[in-house]
Amino acid sequence: MAHYLERVYSPDRLTHPMKRVGKKGEGRFARIGWNEALDTIATRFAQIAADDPRAILPYSYAGTMGLVQSSSIDRRFFHRLGASHLGRTICAAAGSAGWAASIGASIGTDPEALAGARLILIWGANPVVSNLHGWRYIQQARRAGARLVCIDPWRTQTADKCDLHLAPLPGTDGAIALAMMQVLIAEDLIDRDYIARYTLGFDALAERVGSCTPEWDAPLTGLPAEAIRQLARDYGRIRPSAIRLN
Repeated sequence: MAHYLERVYSPDRLTHPMKRVGKKGEGRFARIGWNEALDTIATRFAQIAADDPRAILPYSYAGTMGLVQSSSIDRRFFHRLGASHLGRTICAAAGSAGWAASIGASIGTDPEALAGARLILIWGANPVVSNLHGWRYIQQARRAGARLVCIDPWRTQTADKCDLHLAPLPGTDGAIALAMMQVLIAEDLIDRDYIARYTLGFDALAERVGSCTPEWDAPLTGLPAEAIRQLARDYGRIRPSAIRLN
């Protein structure tokens, strides 16, 4: 189960404003009232904005994903103030940029098509918690004999339900992708007709990943080289296969 209610009713959850009374890092805070908290924030905003409002960076994102909180009131306020703009999202901007650079359009695998896959790589995702409608089709594929592989530093509920969980060191899964490319190209487990018809820059990519072997990858990710090599071979040989990203 998800632990949302445990957080909502946790005895450690803050229910009133706390103001730092010591140096940063000392962990010393004192309880203050809401009026004092709002006055403190407003005064500080005014002081900063008088010099340069761009020095204020609003750091927030979806929250409850409601229209008021997620995409309305706070943006209007900070735009009016002249504060800096925050890239939306704070959780996927790098992935979105990479996807746009390599794929071009914001499209992906139809979730319903996952039901027909024989191999599904769940890469940095936890659909048991965050994508229940998609998990239904992943389970349908598994009942039909598909193999599930989860790539995630954390052993999530999804990882517990997969046939294989690869837990790389945080922030190193890009190295896994490079090593998989190296194996796929070196062992000719790629669709060269598709590449010739629909892609640009393949030769440069092949040269770039030529040295990114699983042995190069292993000390970066903390995963055995043979595990990465076998994953690449499975992805190249088992068809149809799919990757569930993000």
